[in-house]
Amino acid sequence: MNYYEIAITGHNLGILTFESPLEIEEGRVVSIAVSRKQKSGVILKKCEKPTFKTSEVGEISDRYFSKEQMELARFVSSYYVCEFAIAMSLFEPFWDSSKVGRAHEAVKTDICLSPKQLEAYEFICKNQTSLLFGDTGSGKTEIYMRLLEDTINNSKSVIFLMPEISLTPQMLKRLKLKFGEKVGVWHSKQGKKAREATLQKIQDGTIRIVAGPRSALFLPMQNIGLIVVDEEHDDSYKSNQSPRYNAKDMAITYAKICVAKCILGSATPSLPSYKNYPVFRLKESFFEGSKEFVFVAKETEIDAFISKNIAQTVKQGSQAIVFLPTRANFKYMVCKNCGNGIECPFCSVSMSLHLNESQMKCHYCGYAEKIDYKCSKCGQGELGVFRMGTQEAVEKISESLPNITIKKFDRDEITTQTKLEAVLKEFESGKISVLVGTQMLSKGHDYHAVKLAVILGLDSILAQNDFRARERALSLLVQISGRAGRKENAKVIVQTLNEQFFRSYIGDYELFLKDELQMRGEFYPPHTRMARLLFSGKNRDRTNTDMMQAVKKLESTDVEIVGYGEAAINKIAEKHRFDILLRDPSAKRLLGAIYAVDNKSFEVDMDPLSFS
Repeated sequence: MNYYEIAITGHNLGILTFESPLEIEEGRVVSIAVSRKQKSGVILKKCEKPTFKTSEVGEISDRYFSKEQMELARFVSSYYVCEFAIAMSLFEPFWDSSKVGRAHEAVKTDICLSPKQLEAYEFICKNQTSLLFGDTGSGKTEIYMRLLEDTINNSKSVIFLMPEISLTPQMLKRLKLKFGEKVGVWHSKQGKKAREATLQKIQDGTIRIVAGPRSALFLPMQNIGLIVVDEEHDDSYKSNQSPRYNAKDMAITYAKICVAKCILGSATPSLPSYKNYPVFRLKESFFEGSKEFVFVAKETEIDAFISKNIAQTVKQGSQAIVFLPTRANFKYMVCKNCGNGIECPFCSVSMSLHLNESQMKCHYCGYAEKIDYKCSKCGQGELGVFRMGTQEAVEKISESLPNITIKKFDRDEITTQTKLEAVLKEFESGKISVLVGTQMLSKGHDYHAVKLAVILGLDSILAQNDFRARERALSLLVQISGRAGRKENAKVIVQTLNEQFFRSYIGDYELFLKDELQMRGEFYPPHTRMARLLFSGKNRDRTNTDMMQAVKKLESTDVEIVGYGEAAINKIAEKHRFDILLRDPSAKRLLGAIYAVDNKSFEVDMDPLSFS
């Protein structure tokens, strides 16, 4: 009889031991009985006969996880502090019938690189991991294409990662134009049939390049030779549920495991990437237009000046984009009499006003209720609104410019890939004159006729209680303004009370990175490492006790406890939230301290990007 350690995929359980008269290789998917229910598990390794009685392995499937997938899963499990079975649930398995080393015709893209692009290409070829720091319009995509061509012609495959909403029809169109049926797409908005069809084509070797958000990293691709992380600065590469991994960092690790190359690309690279990896600076621009920046000392207001500029732009046959960081009508409703704010009854956050649906909504738990303009606390005061959102901006522009076609571009409006494609197609064809949206506007879309970009609400991002606030705000300014002036001269209107900060770095994001590295000193990443332990539960006292027990244990270690207590958002979906923030120059020491805490009643967020 053989004995095996098995992880129950997708379940937050430890490793279990089963027996079988058969020899089963590591990574094989099997069926096992747990509490009289059939579960799917993966063979981790053969082990000695245990002292306790074991059950027998059931069906041995035709699916398996590769050695490379298993190694990456072990890293995810140890670094992001989760059960191995949870880490394995990220991956899609291989099939026994998967084609290995299938012969393909050579690909010829006919891409001609400029001398500077060729220099960047050669730099990337010499480094296992590299950062392509290229301004908007500098031709990063052409360099990607050349490297994709090399990889495919060397009988290897490619994973091309983009932020979730950056899975634009434009990028996919460019990839398919060059590589045809060898390109597959993978993302959360696909239906079950589309996903199954993609997996089938990966299995039979048709797809050699898979493009998608962070989940595409875990597909069963054979012979990976290249992983591209486009817009590597984007926060959506970070998972906000356990395991709280960062797909950018996982891509770098996976490339090392697969002995493949990894390219990070961005016009506004993250500070850790700029500091930690070989950088090639690509400054040249193939845009035909230039940009004029106009700063207005206001916070967030659709005023006569903005309306006038939009009207002039549309009259000239061009288009405009308007950015705000907040969706819906307004983020806050506050009583003018007593100052009472309208919060979600299940979360400690303000409800957002959705006038078109006659509702107040919580953007955290989804709770909604009918709008009541009278204060529920004092019963007398009227509710005032603060912090304008995209819906309100659309209505304000429509009031002053009723004959202009305006479309909203945020997560309320763009709920499916079909809607995304439809809106972008209408905007590209000129049917939509003004696009009003949130961060989705910045995600790499290519708008050729945009001659005006209006940027509102940056001060609310700059004022956040977060060491990355300056980086986030400036990156958004650069990314949004980069959507304008691609074919003709353009104007960028920025409403802010912090003109001096933004103007200092326009046209020189690298200067900002150097200044920011110096400003953060030894106390903040990338000079040190941080971890956030998040405790949540319906019983507030018990959750607080769990946190305090962890604090007591951590105080006996060498790591620094930056702070602990109620989380910034102290309740979501009726669960009370507490957190502990840790800091240490050594990730190994940080993890050692976390593992030393006996009571694992918390989630671990290594290298956190959000502190709320």
